[in-house]
Amino acid sequence: MGSSLFWFVNWTRLGALYLNTPDDFYIDESVNNVTDVMHTGAWDADKLTNILPEEYAAHIIDNIKPPGEHQLLDIPYWCLETGGNFSVKSAWEYLRQRKDTGTTYIKMWVKGLPFKISFFMWKVWKAKLPLDDHMKKMGYAMPSRCWCCVQPGEETLQHLFFTSFAVKKVWSYFLMHAGIKIEGLSMHQAIVKCWTLRVISRLQTIFQALPAIIMWELWRRRNSYKHGEEVTIRRVIYHVSTTIQSLVRLRKPAVANIPQNWPDILQIMEQYTPKLKITKVL
Repeated sequence: MGSSLFWFVNWTRLGALYLNTPDDFYIDESVNNVTDVMHTGAWDADKLTNILPEEYAAHIIDNIKPPGEHQLLDIPYWCLETGGNFSVKSAWEYLRQRKDTGTTYIKMWVKGLPFKISFFMWKVWKAKLPLDDHMKKMGYAMPSRCWCCVQPGEETLQHLFFTSFAVKKVWSYFLMHAGIKIEGLSMHQAIVKCWTLRVISRLQTIFQALPAIIMWELWRRRNSYKHGEEVTIRRVIYHVSTTIQSLVRLRKPAVANIPQNWPDILQIMEQYTPKLKITKVL
């Protein structure tokens, strides 16, 4: 029957008219309900044209059927469902604005790798870490220093995770065994190289997880230095190798005596031959 509030309810599917009209547009507050712009069950075109911008008035007249002489109160209609009934699922899909994740974000999540490491990899990729260069972009003027270098420079994402002297030694140690040279590569390019490296399927998971594990251990090293604890590059390499060893043990439980040394892990995975299951047919 047109009992909805004219200005504040989304009865036109254009949103609340009070919020959608231009800021300098005069709001006629004498109009309260939709019935106030109707006459004998039809739209009062002259009144709509007077109180609304021309395009809004035309939309109502051309696209919305007036309720007529009905005496039933208006009922809410959920526009995201064809039946008009509210559902949590449709509200969730609308609010989160889901987009195509693409190959990049799929590669960040490795089954068996601790969630905190995969999530940290996403933060690095999106440059969401509270580093000095990020804080500067947010408008905070502050001194900056890298905690991991003997002669510290400015702390930036690229410097901390890829371009500093010590960090390059970590990347080179792990990537040289895969034939990847980091010279001339950016951090993101090196990561993608690991993700797209053509190796046997048993090694794909290892190289997919490798950048995230390296980033995680470099972050731990940075935080340790910041709080007064020295961590050597050899120690970082050891922790990365140990995490990879644990991942292989979880993903390939049939592989016996998994070594802790990175080159040995690659060698044993290349030489591993899965045992065939023999099924008796009666």
